[in-house]
Amino acid sequence: MGGGVHLHVASGYSARYGASHSHDLVARAAERGITTLALTDRDTVTGIVRFAKAATAAGVRPVFGVDVAVAPHTPGDPAARPRTPVRGGAHVAEAPLRITLLAQDLSGWGRLCRIVSAAHATAAGGPPVVAWPALQRYADQGLTVLLGPASEPIRALSAGRPNIAEQLLAPWREFAGPNLRLEDSTGGWTASDLDRCGLPPTRSAWPTGSPSRPC
Repeated sequence: MGGGVHLHVASGYSARYGASHSHDLVARAAERGITTLALTDRDTVTGIVRFAKAATAAGVRPVFGVDVAVAPHTPGDPAARPRTPVRGGAHVAEAPLRITLLAQDLSGWGRLCRIVSAAHATAAGGPPVVAWPALQRYADQGLTVLLGPASEPIRALSAGRPNIAEQLLAPWREFAGPNLRLEDSTGGWTASDLDRCGLPPTRSAWPTGSPSRPC
């Protein structure tokens, strides 16, 4: 981890995506002089309590979050052929679109937990996916919504299609409003990319200066 504020971090509770215990993540952050750290495990908040205790003990401000799979705003073809696993291996089905949610306060934490619960309640044996009605109901306040590389708008922007990205951003802006942020994990967007997409080329407004861009 480098300096700054890390708002998208997975621990060992993120199967196949994280390996570190939360107290190790916090200890490393403290060593680097990082005063604020988010925990955003995939589809779960199981590690939040241990993370909060470790962060408080180390003098690091904890931010509670989650990396969740979301349904596309425009559903795909339900008759599409399922992916076939390679010979000798097992294919683990995963939703292709993901976003990150960060709780701004106690109310936001409650809303975040409701979103995660709603995704698991409708999983029916498959991977948990947050449906748009749940997003519109619970993510409209108290949460910062980060759209990263695995979200529809950023995929379009990265593919050089800012006009499509702008269209895909519209429903997110509608319910998230000023709480919507674009996660710039690479710093690779140009001012012209953002201008064509209708986005200001300035850095964000997380209280400690995060690497995200306001929408």
